[in-house]
Amino acid sequence: MISKIDICNMALAQIGQEPIASLEQDNEAARRCHLFYDSVRQEVLRTHYWAFACGQAALAVLVDPEQTAEPYQYAYPQDCLFVRKVYEKGRGQRPVPFKEVYRQDLQARTIQCAVPQAQIEYTRDVRDESLFDPAFVKAFSLALATDLAQTLTADTALAQRILQKYTLALDEARRSNMSEEFALHQGESAFVESR
Repeated sequence: MISKIDICNMALAQIGQEPIASLEQDNEAARRCHLFYDSVRQEVLRTHYWAFACGQAALAVLVDPEQTAEPYQYAYPQDCLFVRKVYEKGRGQRPVPFKEVYRQDLQARTIQCAVPQAQIEYTRDVRDESLFDPAFVKAFSLALATDLAQTLTADTALAQRILQKYTLALDEARRSNMSEEFALHQGESAFVESR
């Protein structure tokens, strides 16, 4: 099972650094891994619609147009990193226009749209490494290595080479994901036709 330290050590290996045993270790590599880990994880989660991070939720109404002159405003889910699609419950999953708005009066980030009973598909902020897809682990460790290369080695050429590897890994993950989605939809179609 993959761990946070495994991912950090994969990143460090990419840039020729010694592995670490803990993020609390008293050395620069551990401090930098600790500093960059969560922000890079979130960044890579946002770049692609990873199956393990897909979430769906019914949104909680914060502002109802029947009581105000404003459009519907819904609470932004706490674990949401990126809204992929907003749709109306019971109307299929056809996307509806929306925008994200920070409401100063509510001290909250909201999702504004024109439909009642809105639901969303979104990317969850997954923190449990045991749920990570292998393609995500590869891309994430390379993205982390890119940031670490800048700060631990000051070698911009190395950082550029790692960035290229990250871009290729991300493209490969996207292609693989599209193939899986196609196979899934083909299987669903065959199942429906056979009934």
